[in-house]
Amino acid sequence: MTILWIFLALFLCGVALLSSYMHLLFVHSLPIRARENPATVKHFEEDLKPHLGENTQQSLFRYALAQQLSLVMLVIVLMALLSEGGRSIVVVAGETVILSATAVILFVHIVPGMLLRHTTGVWMVTLLPCARLINWIVQPFALLVNFISSVADLSAKEPNENAATNPVEDIEALLDAGEEEGLIGQEDRKLIQSVVEFGDKTVREVVTPRPRVVAIEAKRTVEELWRLLIDKEHSRVPVFENELDHIVGLVHTRDTLDIEESQSKLTAVRELMRPVSLVPETKPINELLREMQDANAQMSIVIDEYGQTAGLVTMEDLMEEIVGEIHDESDSPSDVVEQPDKSFVLDGDVDLDRLSELINFRPNEEIESTTIGGLVCEHLGKVPSPGAKIMLDGIQIEVLSGDKRKVSSVAIRRIAQEEPHQTRAPNEAKE
Repeated sequence: MTILWIFLALFLCGVALLSSYMHLLFVHSLPIRARENPATVKHFEEDLKPHLGENTQQSLFRYALAQQLSLVMLVIVLMALLSEGGRSIVVVAGETVILSATAVILFVHIVPGMLLRHTTGVWMVTLLPCARLINWIVQPFALLVNFISSVADLSAKEPNENAATNPVEDIEALLDAGEEEGLIGQEDRKLIQSVVEFGDKTVREVVTPRPRVVAIEAKRTVEELWRLLIDKEHSRVPVFENELDHIVGLVHTRDTLDIEESQSKLTAVRELMRPVSLVPETKPINELLREMQDANAQMSIVIDEYGQTAGLVTMEDLMEEIVGEIHDESDSPSDVVEQPDKSFVLDGDVDLDRLSELINFRPNEEIESTTIGGLVCEHLGKVPSPGAKIMLDGIQIEVLSGDKRKVSSVAIRRIAQEEPHQTRAPNEAKE
């Protein structure tokens, strides 16, 4: 009888190993994981999966269920094997736990993972009948589990089941589940979240504000344009007539390549400029992206509700909302500097979205500002002097420099908030 129990235990270990390996194959055949083991996935898709003829989601569930059932049966068999001879139940239970844990580590995690990483799975062709047999045996149990799950879902539904759900919350839940299962990495999650949030943003949230716009008057010469482009390290700039609120086009560096140096003082920028589109601040950026792609445009001018120039937006600005900051060799030094004490020194015009990425800043109150400097001014109700500090949701923001018109730089750090937030500037301590 002992030999029978041993053979049965070894058989169940083999079933757990095969089920775990098949589950890993189906997991890594999903598009988001396929790039991790391309050779194995290619062999699985071409030589194994067609013979299995199974839906990926169903197979993931069935092989996971087979893995769990085989482990449960293995525990029962080990207890029966070790309890022969009237041994103490405590000793038997302890030995069963140790042997079961060892089996799980070896046959569910280590060996299947090694096979996936170091082989292409060619040897699995001979075991296809075993894989199909496991699937067939587990199918009734899978149907039973699905039925119980469906009944539980029906009984858990609230009376207002027709109420609209929040799609963003649904996607967040799917991302949480995918990350827990190891299907989605942290970087993949961030990218997916950026794409989801992209459609909810307007041009106002990504615009380069008017004070930072570099432009040239239409009557200026090409020689002056060259000096501006070299000084500001830009490849294209807007062109305006008389004032910045009357932008009439844009000019690109390559538009000046045919101009000889002798003619650069005689040729006006007006003669080289090309059309530029004007877009309102409230336009969704996903619509703007499609329009700029269709028009093969790299820049659009943003206007406010009064028809004045609010700033500009480039194709790079839109792409950064999806993939994050894009830097090139002409970019200035970083506007965010981490200090040894884990605090950060930032320019006042850094976006609040960037602050959220740095220290997971999620304000409880609604904020109209889009930059850190604007947040400080909004919170205090005025432009603060250097040295002013605010506490907001556990974040201390200290003004380092600025003038009567704006906040130029700040230092931020996360602090355990013990009291309601207070704000005080050096010259406001006493009156």
